[in-house]
Amino acid sequence: MASDPIPVIEVRGTHREVGQQIGQRLKPALQRLLSKLREDLPAGVRWDDMLQAARLYRAFSQAVYPQYVEELEGIADGADLPFDQVFLDMCEELWENAAWQKGCTDLLARGQATVDGSTLIAHTNDLGPEVEQDLVILKVQAGDDPEFLGVSVGGLGYSAGFNAAGIVMSGNQVSSNDIKRGVPRLLVVRAILAARRLEEALDACLLPQRASSYNNVVGDAHGEVYSMEGSATDCEPIYIAEDILAHANHYTSAPMRRFEAEPHTSGGSIIRHNRAMRLLRENYGQLSPQRFQELLADHANYPGSICKHGLESVTVFSFIVNLNERRAWIGRGRPCQATYVEHRLEPWTPPEGWPA
Repeated sequence: MASDPIPVIEVRGTHREVGQQIGQRLKPALQRLLSKLREDLPAGVRWDDMLQAARLYRAFSQAVYPQYVEELEGIADGADLPFDQVFLDMCEELWENAAWQKGCTDLLARGQATVDGSTLIAHTNDLGPEVEQDLVILKVQAGDDPEFLGVSVGGLGYSAGFNAAGIVMSGNQVSSNDIKRGVPRLLVVRAILAARRLEEALDACLLPQRASSYNNVVGDAHGEVYSMEGSATDCEPIYIAEDILAHANHYTSAPMRRFEAEPHTSGGSIIRHNRAMRLLRENYGQLSPQRFQELLADHANYPGSICKHGLESVTVFSFIVNLNERRAWIGRGRPCQATYVEHRLEPWTPPEGWPA
């Protein structure tokens, strides 16, 4: 399957119309995926309790991001699914430690570290191997937002992407001990993809009403790159230093380490992070999309390597983007086996009256 390209679905219109088109196009996969939700309930938690908790998250989301709630309503409508279940699927915080086997590694470079000074972001996305069949690339033009391209499992939520304004969204799951009721982190990711400039992307990461946070990797075509190491109540912006940066699935900054919920499980992440930094240093000045394809296939500490071949969690796709050129290369499956397919976006034209 690794040689098969991930299918691309293009949608455009209002947020509701975009959602309806996604729901219609991905109806069989969405119905199948949501039918499995009851199988992964946290221990001792009832289905009705989960739905009720998700309604509280929805209230926060409606107040902050009504357009993205409307988009989800459109998905539910287009796929003939109950909206309560669609929104519950977006609330990863409610399933924490019960159903999700996630991981990933990010390698970033700019300026003197790359062969031509471009800003490059490379990402591996590790999930349960069964989800690989449901990967889809969504090319979305919603309202007046910049067009974006994002990789999704079944059309609900985005794992990595970039937009026509030159903003990238990538990052890593971190396990924090301060999860609270609020806006699901997957909706924060959706807001990053709509950002028209880097400040808007960072403000989304810093949203005070968030329920939790990924380590959100964000950057722009000017080479301004941050690893926003966040939890529900705090965030440490890690700025790219000496033109390279890497991150995996544990907190690396001193201020955030107190939020690590499961430090005893961080060994593999520590290895991937340090290995990624070593590869970046050893290839300094030679980094290109083609070189990153080689680095993402690294097997140090196999099977828990950057190119992950584990049992519960494997690399289901990898993603390399050149922000200056609005080009991305996306491969299905393990990077050591993947065939990368190029995708492009036309640069975004700001609306009339937009500040220069």
